[in-house]
Amino acid sequence: MTDQKTGLKSLGFIANFDSYLDNLQNLLVDTEQTADSRKLDQAMEDQKESNLLKFLNKFGYENDRDGSKLTFEKARYVRFDTTYTTRSKEIIFGWFYRIRPDQNYTGVYFGTEKDFDEDVADKAIFRMGDLSFDNWNDAYKFLEDIADNTIPEVWTYHEHKSGIPHPILKSYIENLFEKLKREEGKILLNKDEIHAIFNSNLLDKYFHEIFIVAEYSKENDKAKYSNPFRLKSTSDLIRLNFENDRGQIKKEDDLPNKAKFFTDINQVIFQTNWIIDRSFEKFKHIIEDRKDRFPSDYQTNRIDQLARSLDNAIGYAVAIAERNYKFIVPQYRPQDDKIQLLMPIYLGGSFTEKPDFALILDPDYENQIYIPQTILPLDAAYQNARLIAKPDDYWLNPEKI
Repeated sequence: MTDQKTGLKSLGFIANFDSYLDNLQNLLVDTEQTADSRKLDQAMEDQKESNLLKFLNKFGYENDRDGSKLTFEKARYVRFDTTYTTRSKEIIFGWFYRIRPDQNYTGVYFGTEKDFDEDVADKAIFRMGDLSFDNWNDAYKFLEDIADNTIPEVWTYHEHKSGIPHPILKSYIENLFEKLKREEGKILLNKDEIHAIFNSNLLDKYFHEIFIVAEYSKENDKAKYSNPFRLKSTSDLIRLNFENDRGQIKKEDDLPNKAKFFTDINQVIFQTNWIIDRSFEKFKHIIEDRKDRFPSDYQTNRIDQLARSLDNAIGYAVAIAERNYKFIVPQYRPQDDKIQLLMPIYLGGSFTEKPDFALILDPDYENQIYIPQTILPLDAAYQNARLIAKPDDYWLNPEKI
């Protein structure tokens, strides 16, 4: 761990920064203890100094496959003793988690040993957003089947390696499903309400729409969709007892429509006459929080130097967008159910190589202004853009990412 940050922030990104103390305090009900960030930071630092932090794999074990102790670099979980206890004197642990060893840790979660074990078991299930598989092999086979049967497309990055086959496709399906949940009638249940079907918005090699079926159930009033598979024939619609308001479905034309991401084409086209908010304070916020996403040779620059480089790069991008409307591409943000734009940023001003990252622009339609929000690495940018449509490969090309 070479991060110069201290306390919890030295372990990873605190996604629940505004609520993590409240989450801990909820575990301290009926005790005289008060959740304190300084106490947490000190406890974590003391355990780091004494080599007492626990580095665990995705199954919650301290040893790698070869029997060696896991390290910060190889583990999936980092766990520490908060020094707090529950009313029944059970130790409360804090932990950070990451899906893959090449990602940053995210946290912070709190709970007893039992809570931690339950979290590990829950994460061991293969998830694609709200879609889940009972085992990872079935998930891999599902992704392979969809990839093999769509119109040929690259679903894997060339340079950004992943332990999951077709990571772009995985991201596409999970975020598409999130959008479909927001649109009435886009997820259809069968007569027995034990299966659900939705339109993937993908075409097979014969230009037929690909539909996906999943097992459906309810758990604590929450819908659960598991073990999805590709609909392979119309006869399966009859066998699985799907019907609409006109009765049994016997043709794909009666199945749910695809997701609708925008109502006006101007929502997905960069408006070159709009203003971009280039205030120094806005840039400072973006740069300070995302400095690690800048190229390594820029990370030693001062904040004001980076801000000027970013400002110049925006000017370059606008100049090209005025001559190529496809240069700045739309993305869908499922968390807010809205369209944003991805602007490629070339800090050096050279357009012969791939950009350094993408700048996210939030459109303010009332005032006709774009507000910069954050920056994304190219793999994340491609996944977000692919949800709406396969982007032009001028700068978003998975074979070069």
